[in-house]
Amino acid sequence: MKAFLPRSLSGQLALVMAGALLVASIVNFVLLIGERQRALLIEQSGFPIARFVDVARDVTASPPERGRPASIARQGPGRYQVQASNQIDSRSLPRDAGLEQRLRAAVLDAGLTPGEIRASVQTITRPERSAGIRERLGGQGPGFSGNGPRVQNPANDYRPNGGSRPPREAREIVLAMQIPDGRWLTSVTVGPEGTSGDIFLLGASTFVIFAFVLAAALWIASRVARPLQDLTAAAQKVGAAGEPQEVTVQGPGDVRQTLEAFNTMSRRVSQLLSEKDVMLGALGHDLRTPLSSLRIRIENMEPEVERQKAIRTIEEASDLLEDILELARQGRSKEPIKAMDISILVQDMVEDYAETGAPVSLTVAEKGPVACRPVLFRRALRNLIDNAVAYGERARLSVSRENGDVLVKVEDDGPGMSAEALRSAADPFYRGDTSRNRTTGGAGLGITLADAIAKAHGGSLSLENRSPHGLSVTIRMPTAATRPSS
Repeated sequence: MKAFLPRSLSGQLALVMAGALLVASIVNFVLLIGERQRALLIEQSGFPIARFVDVARDVTASPPERGRPASIARQGPGRYQVQASNQIDSRSLPRDAGLEQRLRAAVLDAGLTPGEIRASVQTITRPERSAGIRERLGGQGPGFSGNGPRVQNPANDYRPNGGSRPPREAREIVLAMQIPDGRWLTSVTVGPEGTSGDIFLLGASTFVIFAFVLAAALWIASRVARPLQDLTAAAQKVGAAGEPQEVTVQGPGDVRQTLEAFNTMSRRVSQLLSEKDVMLGALGHDLRTPLSSLRIRIENMEPEVERQKAIRTIEEASDLLEDILELARQGRSKEPIKAMDISILVQDMVEDYAETGAPVSLTVAEKGPVACRPVLFRRALRNLIDNAVAYGERARLSVSRENGDVLVKVEDDGPGMSAEALRSAADPFYRGDTSRNRTTGGAGLGITLADAIAKAHGGSLSLENRSPHGLSVTIRMPTAATRPSS
């Protein structure tokens, strides 16, 4: 499940806000529909209740004679009748307690003394033109026999071949009150349901509110996330150039404070790195001078075997010093970045090694447009090639493309490395094989330097053993089209 969730702050904010708004909109929609239904019922039942009270006052003052059910003249859209039973109980209609309370209150306000009260509201289906009210008020049992024609089966209201229009929904309000002589005054009023259009309008308004609030929430999320994205990009470049990486201060107040604190930190880091470069430059100068002087002094030292050992020791110390200084300066190179085809650079290096008789070859050379510092990248490749020749007998290079990246591989035919050595090969001064000692050369900084240079170009370095034997070192760099601007 977590794999499908957004990882960015703006995505998570948008998802949470969208979910909360969706739930709130659904709850609000349901409440609005319920309130609308209640308001519509009050509106539709107000007139029938008022008419019912008027008729009840007249019937109570002069009740009809006992015998057949007495039909009362139609009052507006409703029909009224006095009979021995009420239609709600005889037809088993659902009772509406709220409507019964309103009916009883209206009857009492009119000064009448009602017996039992019944009220029911239901949605029915009727033809466009129907005699359904008369049929509900006619005869014995579920119908009434009014002045109109009697229909024995109420289902005849909906005869498919009766010439009526297609059925539609309507709201039937049935009111009943027991008058003092024990009989029941019943009224049936049928009116339009009138909710489908309301539901559509309520749904449309809810959707519009949801869309506007969600758009505002997404705007706020993007306004918070955009400065953080700039901060991330700048943080990845801290120390990668001579100048401090500063972010444009924008967004809400707390985000602005964070960006200002980052800019202050970036300036301090840049200042510290500059001081480090000055110190390393002075250190390198102070160490190179005595080493050069010492080598001049031992040029005439006897015997020759001892002289060669001393010279070799001085050269190793000089190389170690140069590697340490180069590693310390990584990420702050002043060399400009150039867009170039890396396969051409690799091919030139292979030709230079071939001229010296070194076992170095190029197997694949696809075009690889990258943005890099050529001199610095040559240093990384030279370290890898020298390691391959020294410990793997030969070096085979290749340049290929994969998923928008450029891959530069250096393969050898050596024994490879153990799993522990593969994990620690990029650590400074690490030599994973016991044969890699001072007699074979190397200070354990070659792969470390190559890894630092690859990262300074926005790429990465990886090592893996080849089958059946050998080591493969891969520098992966983004193409010039996809690499972020420096």
